[in-house]
Amino acid sequence: MSYRIARQYKKLEEVIEEVKEDEMPLGSYTWIHRKSKLNKQEKLNLNNWAQAIRDTIKGNYPADSLVMPKRKPGN
Repeated sequence: MSYRIARQYKKLEEVIEEVKEDEMPLGSYTWIHRKSKLNKQEKLNLNNWAQAIRDTIKGNYPADSLVMPKRKPGN
């Protein structure tokens, strides 16, 4: 499956935010897989990777194509 560019851009933003707020990986996952918790360097690497991809997208697409369309009420 391939997401539209605006959705890809938004998802990368969500990755950055979840890592920053210690919500990634999920607590339910780390409860079973204790060694899966990210250390500071892994968080930094993940953040840098996601930000680099966002910067590349931003440099290659017009700004209006990176905005998620508003949903209509009831959808």
